[in-house]
Order: sequence, then C-alpha cells, then structure tokens
Amino acid sequence: MAKIDHDAIKQGFSWRLWLYATVITAAAVAGGYFAYEYRAKANTCGDKIKDCDQNTAALGTCKTDLGAANTKTQELVTKLAEGSKNLTATAAELAQLRVQKADADKRMAAIDEIQKQFAKMIDTGQLRVVARHGQLVLSLPSEVLFPTGSANLSKVGEYAVVEVGAVLKRFPDRRFLIVGHTDNQDFVKPKGVAASPTPSPSDSAEIPSCIAIDNWQLSTERALTVVRVLTTAGMKAENLIPAGEGEHDPVASNSAADGRQRNRRIEIALLPAINELPPLPASLKEDTGGPMLKK
Repeated sequence: MAKIDHDAIKQGFSWRLWLYATVITAAAVAGGYFAYEYRAKANTCGDKIKDCDQNTAALGTCKTDLGAANTKTQELVTKLAEGSKNLTATAAELAQLRVQKADADKRMAAIDEIQKQFAKMIDTGQLRVVARHGQLVLSLPSEVLFPTGSANLSKVGEYAVVEVGAVLKRFPDRRFLIVGHTDNQDFVKPKGVAASPTPSPSDSAEIPSCIAIDNWQLSTERALTVVRVLTTAGMKAENLIPAGEGEHDPVASNSAADGRQRNRRIEIALLPAINELPPLPASLKEDTGGPMLKK
C-alpha cells in the first residue's frame, strides 16, 4: 500500500485555495469597479434626465411666453393700424375743418362787406340788416317800396331796390331768397274779390292772376316784383328765389299799429353756399336731369 504524501496534498490544496481566493478577489474588485462605473453612469443619466425634465419645462414656459408675445405683437400691430387709420382720418378731418373755416371766414367777410355797403341805407331807415333763422337778412319796409295793397313798386321803392341790387351783384357766387311779408289785416281789393282772409276757389277763378286776392298772394307778388327789378340791376336770375309768407311769419305782434308796420316788409336772405352745408348721405345720387321713371 502506497504511502499518502500528506505534505503534497496540503501544498496542492493551499495553491488551489490561493487561486480561488485570487479569482474571488479579482471578481469582487471587478464587480465593485463595474458597479461604481454603472452607478456613476446612472447618476449622470439621472442628472441628464433631470436636466431634460427642467429643459422640457423651460421649453413649455418658453412656448407659452412666445404665444403670449405673439398675441401681444398682433395686438400692437392692430393698434398701430388703427392708430394709422385714425391719424389719416384726423388729417382728413383737419383738412375739412380748414376748408370749413375758410368758407366761414369768406361768408363773414361777405357779411361785413354787405353791412358796410348798406351803411347809408341803414342810416336813412330804408333798410335793416338783421339775423333771422341763422341767416343774414336785409329787411326793407313795405311802406318804402309799395303803395298799400299793391305789388307795384313806387318810384322811391324802385330806386331803393336798384341800389340794393347794385351792391348784391358784387357777390355773384351767392344765392338770395327774396321773401314778401304782410300783416294780418285785409286790404282793399278790386271789385268782385271777396273780403275774407281765405277767398273761395270761385273768387280766384274770376279775378285775373296778376291781382292779389289775399295777403299770401300779395306777399308773393311783391317778392316777384323785387326779383325782376334786381335782375334789371345786374343780378343773376339763377341766384334769386322769390317767395311769399303772407302774415304767417311776423316779427312783431299784429295787435298794434307799429307791430303791423314792422311785419309789412321784404326780406332778402343770404343763403349758405353748397360747401357751407353739411354733407348729404352718400346714398343720395346727383340729379342729372334724366327721366324720373324707367321704361
């Protein structure tokens, strides 16, 4: 029986144990190293993920801020456009106001000139310059112009109207409304004309149209007579408009003689020029004189 070499066995077992310990140690060291590396990478990735989350939140905030900035920019652009539009409108309105002021100055100059030119007639009582219904009015007493109940000018009256026309013809771009006025008293009429304030149609048919049958017609006839004399004085017929108010527009009470005397008058009103009137709606079309109805 062979003798067991215990020393050799011990020596071989020690070598294998050392080798095993070395391998285990190396494995542990390697595991620790890789664990450290993986942990470091995990921490790095966690930091990056955290940064990404922060960046994502910041990106959302930036997008929100960008949307708000775009909205504000659009609002500013809209306000700028409105401001530019308002500025243009204001400039146009300013230009229009300047034109209106120039027209108003021109009208005031014409009024001042008329008052100066008629100073002599005003001083002698042949004429009064007053304001009525917002217009400059030349008022001539009927006693100066016409005999009672007549539409024919007296010689003195004709001279007075011609003198007025000589001044007013210096304003060829102005239009004038010539209005006859009476008191509320009846006047002596030709034979066959009713003495009532309102004649019947049969009365009107029997009396020639050139003879006044009431105060309304008398005032209109007197205005027309004055217009005709003004045209002979050199005024343009297209600038003169005759009208009659009768007793329906008094300036004083008809209950007293002096009031009735003031009411019997001829008024020449200075009409505003077209450019002095407010603009008409754009829907109204200019009348070109064409047919009223389409066939």
